[in-house]
Amino acid sequence: MLTASATHATLSDTDRYVALLADMLERKAIGDDELVQLIENAEQGCVINPISQERADIRVSYFIDRKVAQEWVDEAELDPQQVAEWAAENLVEQERIRKKRKQVQQDTKRLWTELPPEKLSAGGLHTCAVKADGTVKCWGNNYYGQRDVPSNLDDIRSISAGSVHSCVVKTDGRVQCWGNNDNNQRDVPADLGVVLFMSAGNYHACAVKADGTVKCWGDNYSGQSNMPADLGVVQSISGGVPHTCAVKADGTVKCWGQNFSGQRDVPSDLGVVQSISAGALHTCAVKADRTAKCWGNNDNNQRDVPSDLGAVQSLSSGGHHTCAVKADGTIKCWGNNDDGQCDVPPDLGVVRSVSAGLRHTCAVKVDGTVKCWGNNEHSQCDAPADLVVLANGLVKYI
Repeated sequence: MLTASATHATLSDTDRYVALLADMLERKAIGDDELVQLIENAEQGCVINPISQERADIRVSYFIDRKVAQEWVDEAELDPQQVAEWAAENLVEQERIRKKRKQVQQDTKRLWTELPPEKLSAGGLHTCAVKADGTVKCWGNNYYGQRDVPSNLDDIRSISAGSVHSCVVKTDGRVQCWGNNDNNQRDVPADLGVVLFMSAGNYHACAVKADGTVKCWGDNYSGQSNMPADLGVVQSISGGVPHTCAVKADGTVKCWGQNFSGQRDVPSDLGVVQSISAGALHTCAVKADRTAKCWGNNDNNQRDVPSDLGAVQSLSSGGHHTCAVKADGTIKCWGNNDDGQCDVPPDLGVVRSVSAGLRHTCAVKVDGTVKCWGNNEHSQCDAPADLVVLANGLVKYI
């Protein structure tokens, strides 16, 4: 928690923000709705991609509501007279903070556009989607109950299908998992708290908490659930089979777990990335310039990015294949194709997203319909005919 200067002779940048907030609360210059909106926008901006250390210092993410904000002001122990004088004499400072708040909101909107919640996920031998009413539909293999969606499950924000288990993030940030539990991968830690993103790996799961830190659970035979001590705040996370990778707050990549195939050896020239996807034994990323880069196992050429791929919107690493959504919205896949998982249907057209499973691939078309191809031994490619993904990424039945 913040502390003010003992003498109150000068105000730090952080204390100035507290002072401004105190003045706004006192004058009722900010309403509850506006404060809540500021909190939500700034929290995501701080956690996902801080513009600068200054914004991180402001720590807006600690403001849960007006009560907490007032408690913070009280704990800062700023002299009320000094707060009033500072607020009256520093209009320029107030304008600077107003612009910073606006920048936070703009950046947050941009980031959530680039990193939308996953509404369709291809797992090992099953596939899951989030419906428009906030409930979930899964199809395919059900040996371990991985498609048996709990009856009380609703208000879902995103979903991630692992090899034989499935997990969701609810709209309130809570996580729930079902399916195989041989490695306790469905046992969500009691202290997990609010979650922004999560990824179900082979027999483990990892989540990005509200404060930007990572928590993993489940199988840890190869250290895939042991978060590096220096990981810090992250933007996103992806669980593979024996390894896990994350995009840190500065846009660089950190991987941990098994490294027999070099899947955690992040290339020295990778630089800042937009997103990351961990496959079975390989890893791929979308770089800042929108080109794709892969490393790790290459037995099926799954890391050999096609020379004509060009800029991509997103990509997904599967069992031993990789698929990307190109700049024009079409899909390109490469790697293992024994089951036709790389044979993009000629009538697919433009898509919104792609998800590569173990031996199958699924995509959300521009018209909102879902199309899957590849291995269909367990009907994991048989998306319900009446399943439609809306423009905002939600799924509905027609």
